[in-house]
Amino acid sequence: METPHTLIFLVYPGFQLLDLTGPLAMFAGANRQAGRRLYDIQVAAPQAGPVESSSGLPVVAGTSLRDAAARIDGSVTAILAGGEAPGIRAALEAPDVARFVETAFARAGRVASVCSGAFLLARWGDLAGCRVTTHWRSADRLQRHFPDLVVEPDAIFIREGRVWTSAGVTAGIDMALAMIETDHDRGLALAVARETVVARMRSGGQAQFSAELAAQGVDDRRLARLAETIRRAPERDWSVAAMCDALAVSPRTLSRLCRREMATSPAAFVERVRIDHARILLVETGRRIDAIAQVSGFGTHQRMDRAFMRQLGVTPSEYRARFSSPLPEKA
Repeated sequence: METPHTLIFLVYPGFQLLDLTGPLAMFAGANRQAGRRLYDIQVAAPQAGPVESSSGLPVVAGTSLRDAAARIDGSVTAILAGGEAPGIRAALEAPDVARFVETAFARAGRVASVCSGAFLLARWGDLAGCRVTTHWRSADRLQRHFPDLVVEPDAIFIREGRVWTSAGVTAGIDMALAMIETDHDRGLALAVARETVVARMRSGGQAQFSAELAAQGVDDRRLARLAETIRRAPERDWSVAAMCDALAVSPRTLSRLCRREMATSPAAFVERVRIDHARILLVETGRRIDAIAQVSGFGTHQRMDRAFMRQLGVTPSEYRARFSSPLPEKA
C-alpha cells in the first residue's frame, strides 16, 4: 500500500484558525474519499499542547516544532499558517520557528504558506526571485520587507517549484485542493470540494478582490445586481443605455453611482467584470485567446490585450502562462 504523504502544519500563539482548519479539512476529506490514509496530518507548535488562535479558540498541537523538524524528509509537506499582527511578529522572532522553516526548506519535498505565513517563508527560506502571494492587504508590506521576492498581490495561490503560497484565509482551501489534484487526480479534488460544499475549485490566477465582490461590498445594492447581470452575459452590448435599462435609472444616476460607490466610470466597471470573466477562462480552460475575448465581451484579442495591460500590467497570454496548467487549445 502507498505510504501516506506527511503534512506538518506549523501554528503558534495568535495564528489564524481558518489558515489551519481550512486546508486540513480538505486533506482529511481526501482521506475519507479514498477510504484510506493518503495524508498523515500533524500539527506542530513551539511547544506541544494547546495553542490559542487569534479568535481565542485553542488547538492542540500534537508535537513540538523541534521534534517535527527532526522528522522532515522529502516525503513531507510543511504548511505555515498565517496570523494576526501580534502573533506573526512573535513567530518571526521565535528560534524554534526559524529552525523549523530552515529545516523544511533544506529537506521537505514541499513547503507552503497561507496568508501572512509567507512572511515566515521569506524570513528563513531561500526565496530570492521566487513568485509568491499573500493576503492583498499584506502584499505591499511583504514586497517592501523582502524586495528580492516577486510578490503577486492579486493571485489566489502560486506554485513556484516546490514552494506554494496562498492568499488570505479561504485561499488556503483552494491551495489544498490544488495540492490534492497534483498528488492524485482532479477527480479526487472535485469529490472533496463537493463533500465540503466548496462552490467551485478556484485556480491560482483568480482575483483575490474581483469587481463583483467589490460591488457586493458597497452600500447601494444596485451595483451588485448590475455586476451579476453583466457576469451572466458579458458578451452583450453593455453600453450606458443598456446598463441604465437593466437598473431602471438615468445615465446621470448610473454615473454618480459608479463614481460614489466604486470610484470608477460605468465603462470601466464593465471592463473590470469582463476581465474577471476572462481570467477564469484563461486559467481554467484551454480555449483560444481570441475565442475568450469574444465570449468575455471584448470582441477582439487586441481589445482584450489593451484592457489587461491597463488593469493588470500583463497581456492575456502572459497571464495564462503565469497562472494556468498546460491545457490543449480548443476553438
